[in-house]
Amino acid sequence: NSPVSRVATAYLSTSVSFGLLLTAVQSLSVLGQLSVQWVSPWSDIMEVLTLFAFDVELFQVECVVETSPMRRYLMRILIPSVTVMVFVCFYVASKAVCPMLNRPVWEWPKTVNSMGQVWQALYITLALVALLPFQCYGHPNGQSSLTKFPEIICGSDGHDGLLALGVVATLVYGVGFFAAFLGGEIVA
Repeated sequence: NSPVSRVATAYLSTSVSFGLLLTAVQSLSVLGQLSVQWVSPWSDIMEVLTLFAFDVELFQVECVVETSPMRRYLMRILIPSVTVMVFVCFYVASKAVCPMLNRPVWEWPKTVNSMGQVWQALYITLALVALLPFQCYGHPNGQSSLTKFPEIICGSDGHDGLLALGVVATLVYGVGFFAAFLGGEIVA
């Protein structure tokens, strides 16, 4: 991070603009999660925006490998953790490779800052994904199913496992992420 300056560089302006664009796209992807029959071209736009909601079903993995709702949800909630591991791997690789190439190595505070920026940009989607196991809809017979995984009956054994993952994801991504940012602000 550079010292505070009144002059916005092209890089800073571009990264801020990209962050705002990503937030706007994520907000629109939340609209795509509503059970509304969108007409074309909005239905096409909403389908593309599901990518920004970590909807792994967009890639139709089920055609290659049989997946359960638990595995599909687990893949969705692990995507953000994988981004952290990628940043850590790049940091470690920079320590080994960059000196040989006479390039600057990654600094840990800047690496953590970059991870935080990515997570901040993805916060809306992270919160939405974490809450998926809590979103049920009713059937005429009195039972209810999960909105995203209609084959799971709410209150069943399969739902209990998803609820446990949902609680952990909400605590880690929703509450934990917010608390980490708040703690960083207090320390700064």
